[in-house]
Amino acid sequence: MSSIERTAYPRFKRHFTTKEFAEIYTPTKAEITFGYASTQGQTHFFNLIVLLKTFQRLGYFPKPSEIPIKIINHIRSCLKLPEEIAFGYDNSKTMYRHRGSIREYLKVAAFDKQARHLAAKSVYESASVMDNPADLINVAIAELINHATNCLDLIP
Repeated sequence: MSSIERTAYPRFKRHFTTKEFAEIYTPTKAEITFGYASTQGQTHFFNLIVLLKTFQRLGYFPKPSEIPIKIINHIRSCLKLPEEIAFGYDNSKTMYRHRGSIREYLKVAAFDKQARHLAAKSVYESASVMDNPADLINVAIAELINHATNCLDLIP
């Protein structure tokens, strides 16, 4: 079985520099304003901002349990929230609502049936010349990125 490390699938690094925290995971004033406008209460606000920053980095929503504590603590510190405000969702409906708000804010759409078909087609066609699962995943990711880029080129 092939390792996920051999794919282009984005994932969290094991170690972060101060510069990476500052450039990637520090919320902007606009993001903080969006967070307050979209939520009620510090916990929901904190959860939404953590999801926003990790989504911006990865291009997908990771499981809350997969988000490194260093990222969570950095964002909490930037927002000047007390340590008692923990990251996590007791209600999955809230998490899905936050995801929808983030997609709307960033003007991105979830993969739909057409995207899944495009990925499956590219893997099927490539399977005749390659059989390594990591290579096939890379083909699917590249095709989806290429398709998204071409769609952006059509927007005036």
